[in-house]
Amino acid sequence: MDFQHLRMLKKAVELILAKVDKPQISILGKLDISNISQDEIETNFEQEFKAYWCGVLKSKCAFGVFRNTEYGTLFVAGPLASLFLNDVYGKPLGTMSAGPYGILRGLGISENKVNYNLKLLREGYYLLFVRTYSVQWKKLEQQLGKLE
Repeated sequence: MDFQHLRMLKKAVELILAKVDKPQISILGKLDISNISQDEIETNFEQEFKAYWCGVLKSKCAFGVFRNTEYGTLFVAGPLASLFLNDVYGKPLGTMSAGPYGILRGLGISENKVNYNLKLLREGYYLLFVRTYSVQWKKLEQQLGKLE
């Protein structure tokens, strides 16, 4: 699912955590770091941002920030972080131009849906990935749709 506003994303995560037993939740989003120096990103910013997202997800979570030439500076939180941050020839997979596309296609998401979601990511939307049982997801999807 995609969310344009942070508060809607947080509401969606809260709803999922309340309705689903032990969901696997990941978030991929674009950062506007134009006003932040590289030193700040490498020291405090990333740690504070990680603490924030792990707090939202209500768990200890994998987290990373990386720069992709097509999408800008992105962050990923949750179980999917390891895919985006996986080292390939000395660079995280997510930094490669086709990295996000390949990762999402590898998750079994259709080409049209991946292209649509990456367009939204480029525009600053947050992408929410939830892994749960399909029966739980059908019920939850209806409730999430009402948030927007």
